[in-house]
Amino acid sequence: MINIFEYLNFRDFLRDAYEERHTGDWRFSHRYIAEKAKFDSSMFNKILQGKRNLTSRLIKTFADIFCNDEREKNYFANMVAFNQAKTHSESRQFLEKLVASKECKVEDLAKDQFEYFDHWYHAVIRELVTFYPYVGDDAALGLMVRPPITAAQVRSSIALLERLSMIKKNEASGFFEQTQGLISSGTESYSTAVNSYIQQNLKVATSAMDRFERDERNLSTLAFGCDDNTYKELVEMVRRFRREVLAKVSACEKPNRVFQLGMQLFPLSDPYPPPQRRGRKRRIRGQEVLDRETIDEMCVEGGENA
Repeated sequence: MINIFEYLNFRDFLRDAYEERHTGDWRFSHRYIAEKAKFDSSMFNKILQGKRNLTSRLIKTFADIFCNDEREKNYFANMVAFNQAKTHSESRQFLEKLVASKECKVEDLAKDQFEYFDHWYHAVIRELVTFYPYVGDDAALGLMVRPPITAAQVRSSIALLERLSMIKKNEASGFFEQTQGLISSGTESYSTAVNSYIQQNLKVATSAMDRFERDERNLSTLAFGCDDNTYKELVEMVRRFRREVLAKVSACEKPNRVFQLGMQLFPLSDPYPPPQRRGRKRRIRGQEVLDRETIDEMCVEGGENA
């Protein structure tokens, strides 16, 4: 039997719950759901494919169809809000509500992901202990980090990395070494946690300009124009470069410092010609822009003059 508390993606839940119900009762079909939800029979498939989101009305409707009690309905509503969140902070807010549920089956995984990615310095400590002879001198190790972190932060970071099997102590040498232990990247919570990590690292990168001399840092930025095909090629170039960097550092036999390489590629403008948006007529090349409100005002004025 499908257990909603094993899901973080409401579309996956709806897909599996539908298949289970349809297998047991052929009358439970897309048409049946369309009648209950009062929409076109093709809409349910579009929702499963991610082409349509759920409105407040449809959240309640689907909860009534697929959930057994109020606990499941509340979980479903939070799951939809998490998946459809427009900002990282909103996404995290609803994910925390999901994993806070005692019935949630992904609680431990999500908590581990959040705990690791919540602080930028966990990754730094994981790299540092591979060449720094750490034997419990937390304060000294904290001062090796730029910007420095406290002894308490070092202790909690070491404990976390050991618990996640990302580092282990070599019994022969007494020093730590990295393992292959990594947090799973295949869940909905992962992207939300990583977004927080990226935001923290961007803040660290901003302060690097003042913390290091010019010969210790390499900071640059570009603004350019290109088309969609060129953009896709640039994305692949960035991915290829990242793989080459990982291969190069993996071959380094005696690392002695931790570095951060940030690569960001994102739009700084809308495409031209502007995309057609629902409920909006837009004229280009300096002509006026007419949105729905302007059109409504013209209709009102026309009615008054008639």
